Amino acid sequence: MKKLSEKLARFIERHPLWFLIIAVIITVAAIPGLTLLETETGFSALVSKEADISVNNARYQEQFGGESINVMFTGELEELFSTQNLELLVQVEQKLSEDDTFISINSPLDVLRLAVSEAKQNIETVSQQIDVAQEQAAKEAIAAAVAAGFDEIQQEVAAEQARAEVLARLQPQLALLSQMGEPSLDNPIFIRSVLYDEGGNINPIIKQFVPDKNHSLMFIRPRGNMADSEILRATLDIETLLTNANFTDIEFTVISASKLVDAISVSMSSNFKILLGLSVLAMIIVLVFLFRVRWRLLSLLMVGISALWTFGLMGYLSVPLTMASMAALPILIGLGIDFSIQFHNRYQEELTRSGSVSEAIVTSISRMFPVVGIALVATIIGFITLYISDVPMIRDFGLTLAIGIVISYIVGLFLLHSIVYLGDRNVPLERLRTAALKASSRIERVLLNLGKLAINHTLWIFIIALLFAVGGAIVDHMLPVNTDYEEMMPQDNKVLLELREFREILGVGGSIHYMVESDDVTTTEILKWMKNFQKEMQGTYPEIVATSSLADIVVDAAGEIPPATQINTVLDNTPEVYLEKVLSSNRKMADMSFTIRYLPVEEVHDLIQNMQVNADLPPGVTMSPVGSFVMGAWTMDAMVGSRMTMNLICIGAIFLILLLIYRRLDYTLFSVIPVGAVIAWSSLDMYLIGIPLNPLTAILGVIVIGICTEFMVLLMGRYNEEKNNGLPPEEAMVTTISKIGRAITTTAMTTLGGFGVLIASNFVIIREFGIATLLGLLLCLVVTITVMPGIIVWYDNLRLRRMSKS
Repeated sequence: MKKLSEKLARFIERHPLWFLIIAVIITVAAIPGLTLLETETGFSALVSKEADISVNNARYQEQFGGESINVMFTGELEELFSTQNLELLVQVEQKLSEDDTFISINSPLDVLRLAVSEAKQNIETVSQQIDVAQEQAAKEAIAAAVAAGFDEIQQEVAAEQARAEVLARLQPQLALLSQMGEPSLDNPIFIRSVLYDEGGNINPIIKQFVPDKNHSLMFIRPRGNMADSEILRATLDIETLLTNANFTDIEFTVISASKLVDAISVSMSSNFKILLGLSVLAMIIVLVFLFRVRWRLLSLLMVGISALWTFGLMGYLSVPLTMASMAALPILIGLGIDFSIQFHNRYQEELTRSGSVSEAIVTSISRMFPVVGIALVATIIGFITLYISDVPMIRDFGLTLAIGIVISYIVGLFLLHSIVYLGDRNVPLERLRTAALKASSRIERVLLNLGKLAINHTLWIFIIALLFAVGGAIVDHMLPVNTDYEEMMPQDNKVLLELREFREILGVGGSIHYMVESDDVTTTEILKWMKNFQKEMQGTYPEIVATSSLADIVVDAAGEIPPATQINTVLDNTPEVYLEKVLSSNRKMADMSFTIRYLPVEEVHDLIQNMQVNADLPPGVTMSPVGSFVMGAWTMDAMVGSRMTMNLICIGAIFLILLLIYRRLDYTLFSVIPVGAVIAWSSLDMYLIGIPLNPLTAILGVIVIGICTEFMVLLMGRYNEEKNNGLPPEEAMVTTISKIGRAITTTAMTTLGGFGVLIASNFVIIREFGIATLLGLLLCLVVTITVMPGIIVWYDNLRLRRMSKS
């Protein structure tokens, strides 16, 4: 490894211009890749297509269509149902029905048309009844007249008199049906008779579309399995169509899950851009005042180039830009800048004792290449373990970080040294040496004293650290969980306010759907089970406010669940527009839905699980939860619920790789144990501050593992180097802290400055992520500089004493 390091160092020193040209070419090539990045914000980023829930949902949507796009009209009821606006609504529905994007449109027009049809049918029926009764009465009158010996004229007079009597008797019934005028959508009086009951309240028959006297609703179901972008485009097309309709004196709002997801994505992306700019500014300030060397901002430039290459490569590889990969950018900056700072810091140190810039470059690279390389390999292994996650965007997050830190390492190793060499080779060595000594003297003295303090008070520091770790382990399972996207975004977002208004008007939060399957779901046994299960669940869980299924259609028509022959008759006589919403054409699949009041996602998850446990399915029947509510609950459980598993596997993978590299259990343990301590401390801090687990803070453990492992590998590497130079453990550790401590401290403070800016975000999820990560980074610095040095020295002294006795 030493020979390889020296050869690589010589190669870089001899060909710096090559690497500069190559870097420019790669940078230019990476820029178009940024334009290929596509944002993925829907469930496709959260649920794998191969997951059972995703497969079931696709099958369900293929049969019953996608999630409903809802339209809420606002205005006075007389204006909402004016003749002009009803005519415009008819035109809108006609255009929507002609678009194969949508498979069903339901609105108040459904009830009004049915009422018109029934009224006309009733009038026609009564008219026919009058005609029949009149003719019967006339026949009877003529027969009586004939029997009495009346002539034909008298017979006709008797018949007419009989007809008049029947008309007089039945006319009030016909008049009652016709008192509202002709049944039609053009008749305001008739429309009012449908809208209101006798008490002047909203008629129950239209209540599902007219929840109050100021709103009416339209539900538009798109075809199933559409891409998120297609659903969003369909939603925007509906908005355009309604805008162009020019309704009079009413307003409308289109509500859909795609709009909310898009609003979150756009708002978060815009927020991240602003915060990223502020983060870079904060890092510049830290580097200017803390890393007082020549080319002090060079490390920031290197990590900027690394980020450009990484995300450019993501574009070419078609890796989507998700909420998690956005969060990967500041993490990548924090990890990447450490590589460059470590390389740059060691070069500055070597300048103070080398005979030339070339010698300083070669010595620096040959010493740092293997140590930083070990940290790189360990960190990559940790991030790759994120591929165990069931959530696609978490896997993409791990891939982004793994690629990003490799690129950051390559850029720091080749490009940074090339630029430094080209910039310093013609500068007098004494001038460079003086600048390097001046830059390092002050902070080295502070770190020297800190190192001595940590070693001299090992026991107390260890006890305090252990108590905090135990406390963190105890409260970890008590951490609050927030997996509701709505609570993580700006609360004044227009789309969110519209959605909440819609829910408040409806009085519900949404529906949990179950896909019921069997060889024939219309059997008496299965329909009775559906009805009983619905009744039992609604009685057990007060959050369920309504239920709907095929069983309800049958009961509404027959009064109860009848024998099979009657069931077939009911289904055959049920209009297809109602039947297709709950039953497949082959009668092997049915939809059973439970409308619930608004609940946090974790409560929805628990409700779904409890319902499935209590299902008591009949033989041959399966019941699978489907729909956006279910997908959201499953995703949040996959992201937050697997947090501890991911952390343990990540630490285990790093432990194994370091054990293979070091071939010493003690060195490996010293590099890994602090990681577990910091994770526990972070849990304690989050608990005390009240930061919940959310989709971003749930991956904090992986960030801590990456940064803390890197810090510890660098500490152990330099400590062993100083011991190999003949220094006893205490002096070796103090020297280590004073030399690499500046780089580690600068890295930590630079990254802290960057993440600190996230606290100013109006996105709750970003703000909490910023606070949690800031604390994690600070704790990584604390454990590396103050806790572990004394423990390592104590262990080495103990080992030396045992060796001397033997």
